[in-house]
Amino acid sequence: MKRTLLSIAVGSAAAVSLPSANAAMYISELGTGETLLYPFYTAENGNNTMIHVVNSTLDYKAVKVRMLEAQNSQEVLDFNLYLSPEDHFSFVIGEAPEGVEGGYPVGGAKLITKDKSCTAPVIPEDGKPFTTYLFAEDGSPVERTQVGYIEVIEMGQLDPNAAPKIDEAGIANGTAMNAAASIKHGADGVPADCGIVNKAWSSDGVWTTEGKTGNLVGESEFLADWSGGGLFGYATVINVAQGVSFGYDAIAIADHVADGNAGYAMHYEPGDIRPNFTDKALDTAAIVSIDGRSVTLDFEGDYPESGVERLQALNATMMTAEVYNDFVTDADLAATTDWLLTFPTKTYHVSGREEPIQPFSQIWTGNSACEPAALYTVDREESAPPPPPAPDSSGPDFSPAPPKPPGPAPANNDVPLCYEATIVQFATESAAVTSQVAVGVNAFLESEDGWATLSFAPSAIESTLGKCDIDGDSQTDIAAKDPCTRTIDAGDGQLIGLPVVGFAVQKYVNGETVGTGVLANYAIATEHKRCRLGTGSAATEC
Repeated sequence: MKRTLLSIAVGSAAAVSLPSANAAMYISELGTGETLLYPFYTAENGNNTMIHVVNSTLDYKAVKVRMLEAQNSQEVLDFNLYLSPEDHFSFVIGEAPEGVEGGYPVGGAKLITKDKSCTAPVIPEDGKPFTTYLFAEDGSPVERTQVGYIEVIEMGQLDPNAAPKIDEAGIANGTAMNAAASIKHGADGVPADCGIVNKAWSSDGVWTTEGKTGNLVGESEFLADWSGGGLFGYATVINVAQGVSFGYDAIAIADHVADGNAGYAMHYEPGDIRPNFTDKALDTAAIVSIDGRSVTLDFEGDYPESGVERLQALNATMMTAEVYNDFVTDADLAATTDWLLTFPTKTYHVSGREEPIQPFSQIWTGNSACEPAALYTVDREESAPPPPPAPDSSGPDFSPAPPKPPGPAPANNDVPLCYEATIVQFATESAAVTSQVAVGVNAFLESEDGWATLSFAPSAIESTLGKCDIDGDSQTDIAAKDPCTRTIDAGDGQLIGLPVVGFAVQKYVNGETVGTGVLANYAIATEHKRCRLGTGSAATEC
């Protein structure tokens, strides 16, 4: 299925060169890096999600672990994690009742761990419920915390040879240990003293009281030079009642931090939204594969707003014009398929703005920011169904539908992807047993099994992309703003599409094995296949 896409006007901005000795961020095909993206967690409808973070190096690492809900990437929990060499940290996200903690509403989901690795703050034995006050004003239920995604960002590296500065009691009695020694596991599998790194962040602690250009950044006992990388992770979603599970690997971004930074350059106080993907320590360049070539795209100085050049570099690593994967909805197997599509940088482009930052086309309205994508399906005998009839004007012709966004309804093959993480549901039920962020396309299928393309290219969109501005401007005004091109500048060319990650989940229900009372259900996750589209020096095609 080959399609010709309309050419996009070529802009000029970032320098393009072959990779050099200088660092530039990239998605690691080896699976390890400084930043890990887990595209999906769910605690909905009996789901539990097990998350694993592994330090494969001999370094002592400070790491930020952050959970974000799916609709608009509101932070629902974060903490600092301190990993000793070759350490492994695991936790579970499960359902939790609604409640109040510290005067704020919590619940929907919570984090539970029995792992002994050091965290700041310390995670309670009975778990830590997710916070909901950040989106409570729009009337969202606490269950909104039950679906989302996870960022794991390396913040720095502790120096195992540093003179102790935090362990005041040890210094006083001559038994002081430094922070690296305090997080090192002993023969019993327990760190020496997690209280030391927590003491450093107390109101009068060393890391709280020392500053770096006004930010709360712990400098003491860290390496002088950045030495990051080597993190990897994976997740498993389990639904005991349905007798199914599936797993996936985290996406690893390597060399995310620019050369020349100190070993504490990203180390922020627990509870701080930093570090994030606009942090000044991050690189402004990215290495991407373009038509079989590794090309470095440098965005430094090309955006007036602070941090956007770092954001666009990360976007470049994930820019996708088309996503491909299989779907199975065979009734004889009670088969279901979901496609998860997560846009890990979307909130920076669409939240709290009058106009979105490219490549996204809609601002967050309070309940959605819908990006249309064109769906094409092919059955297993190479036949494509005819386009479905256009829906009436009352709303999207999809079920279940997301909250109705402002503006025109999707039409033809255009599927509205309204959240930071959206499930495209191919069957009449969800394979991942989640409905909060799902949009159904079953009515568009003329075969039970096949494969599909979801395109983000502007030329493929049949309905709403040309009307993407939602603030009441006329079409003439909109055209003058060069809207909806879905591009980021890449030297003397552009990358076209949206920055997306994700996978497909297929579930097969065979019921109970005869005479045993044991469920015989199965599920798998398959990573999305992608196509990169660009012009000029970034030229490649789908």
